[in-house]
Amino acid sequence: MSGTVSKFEAANCAVSEQVLDRAKNSLAGGDSSTMRVLPYHIPLVADRAEGCRLWDVDGNEYIDLNMSYGPLLLGHRPKAVIESVYRQISEQGSQLGFPTEVTMRVAEKIKKLFPSIELLRFANSGTEACASAVRLAKTYTGRNKLIMFEGHYHGWSEAVFTKYHAPLEELPEKGYGPAIPGTSGMGDSIKDVITVQWNDLDALERALAEHGDEVCAVMMEPISGNAGLLMPHDGYLATVREMAHDCGALLIFDEVITGMRVSPGGAQEHYMVSPDITVMSKAMGGGYPVSAFGASAEMMQCIVKGPLFHGGVFSGNAIVMSAAEAVLDTVLADKEGIYGHLHTVSDQLANGVKDIYSRLNIPAQVNHLGPLIAAMITKEETEGLYNYRDVRRHADFERYIQFQHWMQQRGVYFHPNEFEPMFLSTAHSSRDIDEVLERWEEGARQCLVR
Repeated sequence: MSGTVSKFEAANCAVSEQVLDRAKNSLAGGDSSTMRVLPYHIPLVADRAEGCRLWDVDGNEYIDLNMSYGPLLLGHRPKAVIESVYRQISEQGSQLGFPTEVTMRVAEKIKKLFPSIELLRFANSGTEACASAVRLAKTYTGRNKLIMFEGHYHGWSEAVFTKYHAPLEELPEKGYGPAIPGTSGMGDSIKDVITVQWNDLDALERALAEHGDEVCAVMMEPISGNAGLLMPHDGYLATVREMAHDCGALLIFDEVITGMRVSPGGAQEHYMVSPDITVMSKAMGGGYPVSAFGASAEMMQCIVKGPLFHGGVFSGNAIVMSAAEAVLDTVLADKEGIYGHLHTVSDQLANGVKDIYSRLNIPAQVNHLGPLIAAMITKEETEGLYNYRDVRRHADFERYIQFQHWMQQRGVYFHPNEFEPMFLSTAHSSRDIDEVLERWEEGARQCLVR
């Protein structure tokens, strides 16, 4: 993607631009995540947020369709989370350095939503939890090879960080092949990874026929959330599980994005397919840095009794556990009401965008499930987008950036990278979505009609 930001597009973000310029003297690139300071990203330094709204240091107000890349299931600054964290900090302490009851309670509540988990461990990020899940699979099976999928992202640790948005010409013609390292400076463990085309059972079958007796696990996002929100074909997840088990391998679901989003129990509840190992993060923390990985009690004995080590000074710390408990309590108290609302506003936005694109003859693919939405602009009409290669081949990334710039200038924020989905929260109302759709239609007429 080669889009840039013009002086006109940056006109209402002068203070943000100044702050970022200053930050570059101390922070590499101006921030601690490249995804927040991409060269085609209109400068935006956040000042404050509440509900579904965010304000930058220039005073611009936005309806936030990013929700911090997914964690804010209850919106910005939800009262229940604030009160729980404040009570923990002021009455008991932030980091105690010993086991705490709140950690135990949160684990118990997660198990109510994810029956496939008998025992779990907490970590601080999706990357950490994914890395531990892979180590668990390798330890339990005694095997080293790992099958993953093109376009899926499982964090940036040594064992799993592939070039998940690789150019098409770098991908193997036969539908599977050795993983492409995601960055310079990596060690040799990535050589144990085979990447396979998503939603392609034939490619997976061929990969398992060649490597099956060495494979510890098949690891996937059950909904491909880092390649434009791609849904699995009917029966795909269950068949992959069966194929993995047939060759003695495990199934790992990375539910960092989908966990507690598409349903209370994540994609595994929605599709009724239980993985052997589950990874979750984002929505469970209400904006605080937390993750978890869990499996059967038998499998987790690898940690309980050794030889697998898992630790971390901040893993399961009291602050994030108090935030997670508030989110879990809210969900457990009213699952039907919460997810009913999330699906209602999501359907309203997705169907409204589909209608706009249809009436204006704009080629696009709008995918959504619950409060996860991708409104992908394509170069031409296409029957469907089912895997990363389809998205890479058909998505119109440059026009999407132009459209995102227009929308950001008019007070609606979503990420300018077309691979990134949008996230809604319980704080988004039908009126908010009406406001978004009004601007969406105007922006589509201005930027997308040919």
